[in-house]
Amino acid sequence: MPKPAAAQPPVEAVSNEVEVLEQVVHRVAIPADARGSKPPGVCLHTDCQERRGWACAYKDLMGRECKSWWCRRHITFIERTPFCPRHASVIRALAPTAGTIFEIKNRPAVDDRALPLAALVAEDIDKDVTELVRRRYQNRKDVVLAADKTVRQTWAGRTEVAWERSWAALKSQGYLIRIAIRVSVAEPDHVQLLIGNTVVFKEVPDWIHRRREGEPPDHADRARFAKKVFAGILEHVDEPTPLPPITAGGGAPQIEPPPPPEINRTLIEGMVLRLASAATRLTGYEVADQLALPFSAVEPVLKSLTTDNFLDALGLASEQGPWMNRPLPERMAYALTKQGRVRSEEIARASTRYAGPAPVSMSEYRTVLAEAAKPGTLDMVKVNIALAGIELAPGVAEAVRAAVNSRSSIFIYGAPGNGKTTLARRISALLGGPIIIPVALDIGGGEVMTIFDGAVHRLESNQPIDRRWRRITRPLVQVGGEFQLEMFDPTFEEGSRTYGAPLQMKANGGVLLIDDLGRQRVAPKQILDRLLVPLEQEIDYMNLVSSGRKVEIPFWAQLALSTNLKPGELLDEAYLRRLSYKVLMPDPTWDMWGRIFERERERLTIPPNPAALDWIRSMYGGRPLRGNHPRDLLERLVDVSSARGQRAELSQELVQAAWQTLFIAG
Repeated sequence: MPKPAAAQPPVEAVSNEVEVLEQVVHRVAIPADARGSKPPGVCLHTDCQERRGWACAYKDLMGRECKSWWCRRHITFIERTPFCPRHASVIRALAPTAGTIFEIKNRPAVDDRALPLAALVAEDIDKDVTELVRRRYQNRKDVVLAADKTVRQTWAGRTEVAWERSWAALKSQGYLIRIAIRVSVAEPDHVQLLIGNTVVFKEVPDWIHRRREGEPPDHADRARFAKKVFAGILEHVDEPTPLPPITAGGGAPQIEPPPPPEINRTLIEGMVLRLASAATRLTGYEVADQLALPFSAVEPVLKSLTTDNFLDALGLASEQGPWMNRPLPERMAYALTKQGRVRSEEIARASTRYAGPAPVSMSEYRTVLAEAAKPGTLDMVKVNIALAGIELAPGVAEAVRAAVNSRSSIFIYGAPGNGKTTLARRISALLGGPIIIPVALDIGGGEVMTIFDGAVHRLESNQPIDRRWRRITRPLVQVGGEFQLEMFDPTFEEGSRTYGAPLQMKANGGVLLIDDLGRQRVAPKQILDRLLVPLEQEIDYMNLVSSGRKVEIPFWAQLALSTNLKPGELLDEAYLRRLSYKVLMPDPTWDMWGRIFERERERLTIPPNPAALDWIRSMYGGRPLRGNHPRDLLERLVDVSSARGQRAELSQELVQAAWQTLFIAG
């Protein structure tokens, strides 16, 4: 998670007093502040009159900016970007789910005070609540403790948006306890404490009362309020009550354990024998833990292998270990026999040497993918949020919306540099929330295919209790000129005798993007010939090189193709007809070019100069406009000014020097 920089802020961000006054008077709008009005260019912190400083760089999804002014002592730099105290809290709360602060997608409105308040109070009580839950459940090996470090958007009622951070203890049947701090957008000054789904405490913090009444701040207010909230937790959280025993009859409702997962018995036997071959002795608990299976699913396999003299039961394990407080069958230790070693090699030669979490069945995989592939309803607000920051011609956003709603293929074409790849990469954000995928898949015949790939799939913070699965953000699998048709085939690894999933399987539930179509060694027609059946039938047929079998695999990825070549020269009409949505990304108009320029200028913190656009326009002559030109020009300008030891600015000399590096002469 990004932390405020303790070192000096970037040199180019520092302004002297004259520059501060000049910039603030003309372009920085100071929002109304509850602590009283101050003249432009003066730090908004109470009793601070400093004029050297920075404007808060926070911008919400609607494009509204904070721009409030803060001095060196009261501004917060996160990843070299300045934020006011309130919006620094927002960024810190949302950053753990994004790669960088610039990838945060769900930014609340500039004037939304709910999220920073929820983050502030939750941070103040985090250590105490985490320790409370840990101590109460530390001896319960069947309980998973979950402390979500992120403040997440939720709903208070049916229509009311709220921000919430939670702590929980979970069993396979559900929550044993859940504690949450919530602040509703409709009541941004009220902190709610929830135990389960019940609000047990709701109050306005003292420092907010003081600000309303115009009283001076008391720095002890936060500590007092945190103690009050934690006292409410202690009052309503009792010792965990044991689950009622499972009874054979009677009128009381019965609590049944979850059914064991669907497993391939022969495959699991081989995995157990391989685990035993790598250790002198192994407890039942360790076997279940390494296979990521409940012991109820492993116990029949252990009994069968012991009966067949493949495993030798050694009695209860005497050493200390995580199995000590488990039921007796899980504490039983096993060792591999000579017959077991021979049997392990037989299974490995005939099928696989896969080691890891137990593979899921094909039927489980299809069920999960079918849920992930259900079309949703996208309104234009969601589309505009996902595509924010891209200048689009009329009709493009609507076409993307229709393609995603129908899960149909989309073909994006146009001149280079106009944002085709950027647009295609944003499609995954429109497909819905996170999905779960298996670590490995049982593809029948004793063969295993690994699905999860850490280089492609991005893990979410809250992982499933069933460790055979991984919760990930919607995948984006992108290939370009390096693509070959063999990438659509599973790869066989001789050592482990397992298959690696091909590109289209790794993209299931997300987007498969073939970029720069026409730049590959293989012809575009051949690529589409390979994809026609999966696109039409939602099934892909794959050949397994080791056994020669052919298997059916679900194909539920959104196919996106992009090219800067002329479509008519790549594909004939019959092929183009099979691509559902064709989207042209034209050259930007001068107005669009100017908006892109302003966004990039602000990103690079270059002071504005209204005359710069006129100079640049005169340089173009008859050259076509491209959407990437503003970014490339300004980045070269920063490079040139840095090499000269100057501060980056839109002077005619620097603009001209940067311009000369962009294009080939002649």
